[in-house]
Amino acid sequence: MSGIDKIIEQIELDSRHVCDSVTDEARRKADAILSQAQQKAQDIVDEGKAQTAARVENIKKRGDSAADLEEKRILLNTKQRIISEMLRTGLSEAKALPDNEYFDLIAGMVEKASMPQDGVIRFGQKDLSRMPADFMGRLNSVCKGTLVLAKDAADIDAGFILVYGGIEQNCSFDAIFTGEREELSDRAGKLLFG
Repeated sequence: MSGIDKIIEQIELDSRHVCDSVTDEARRKADAILSQAQQKAQDIVDEGKAQTAARVENIKKRGDSAADLEEKRILLNTKQRIISEMLRTGLSEAKALPDNEYFDLIAGMVEKASMPQDGVIRFGQKDLSRMPADFMGRLNSVCKGTLVLAKDAADIDAGFILVYGGIEQNCSFDAIFTGEREELSDRAGKLLFG
């Protein structure tokens, strides 16, 4: 082998060595870049999973909150409906009491509502037609003043109207239930639902 051949062979050997070295270095850099890229990709995936989990939890909490609110709304509406029905039933039952119980109730109401002065008491047509004969005497024995029965019927179906000097006090069952509805609802709610 001649000197040139040896030089060429040495150059080729050195060149392969340099190429191998450059290729190895390139592979190491490529592996490092690939590893970093895989780590970044995994970090992005992990962050995405965490954000998704947080969103899912937030949506679940909002859903639970909305469901709780809807449950409370339905429960409140149901309670109000039950209370309203109970009050309507109570009003109907009070109006439908047997005559003796009904007029006992009226006497108690007159005793509480009467004023210490003379006045007029008005009843609806139904009550005027079924009133016991001695009822006005009974009322005057329990009221604070003296009451005179009005000749004309009031436009009410149960209860009475007291008139003192042109001022009327509506003690009809409908007016009392309407005026005291909130308090009666509160009482009924406490009785029914604690």
